[in-house]
Amino acid sequence: MLLTAALLAAGAGATFAQCGGGPPVNRNAIFHVVNVPILPVYHHDLSTAQIQGLATSVKFNSRNMQEPGLTAAEQSLDTSYQCGALENTRSHRVCVWADSVEVDFSYTKMDVYISSQYPEGSCAYRAILEHEDQHVAINQAVLKKYVALMKRAIRYDRTIPSKDRPLSAGSFKQGQEIIAARIAKIIQPLYRRYKREVQQANRWIDTMGNYRRIQAKCKDW
Repeated sequence: MLLTAALLAAGAGATFAQCGGGPPVNRNAIFHVVNVPILPVYHHDLSTAQIQGLATSVKFNSRNMQEPGLTAAEQSLDTSYQCGALENTRSHRVCVWADSVEVDFSYTKMDVYISSQYPEGSCAYRAILEHEDQHVAINQAVLKKYVALMKRAIRYDRTIPSKDRPLSAGSFKQGQEIIAARIAKIIQPLYRRYKREVQQANRWIDTMGNYRRIQAKCKDW
C-alpha cells in the first residue's frame, strides 16, 4: 500500500473547537475507491511446455492431458491521502483530519496464454480460449465486487477523521500515522478476502473433471 500525505492547512495559535469539529462534510466527496479497467492481452507464441512452466494450476498426468492455456493476472492496491490540521500552540496539540482519501484497486496485468501448438480458429484453440476467458471473467467480477465493498466500507466508516470530526494528536506526523493505520485497518482485511475468493473461484473451474470435458469437445489435441 502506497501512502502519501500533505499538510494543507495550519492555523498558528488556533484551535478547532478543541477538535470538536465543524459543519457536516460530504464523505462521498472525500473518500474514493477507484478502478482502472484493463483489457486482457492474448499470447500465442509459447509452446504447451513453456506454458506448463508458467502454470500454477492443477497439473495433468497423462500425455493427452496437458496445460495448453493459462491466465496470469496481477493487481495493485495503492492508497493516497491528504490531511489538514490546526495547531493549538498553547497545548501543543494538533487537530488532524483527512481532506481526501483515494484507494486505487486495479489489475495491472491480465495475460492469457494459448499454446502455439493450436492454430487460431481450430476447435482446440477455441476450447482453450473459452476456458481462459472464464478465468478473465472471474478475475474481473471478483475484483469489481471488492472495489464496491471497499467503497462502501470506507465511506461508512467513522474512525477516519474528517473535518467535521477531527482527531486530536500530539503532532501532525502522529495524526498522519493514525489516519494511515485506520485506512489500512479497513482496506487490508477486504484485500485478503479478495485474494482468497479469487483463488477459490478460479480453482472451481480448474478441476480434472472440467479439463476432461474441455478435452472431449475436440479431436485435434
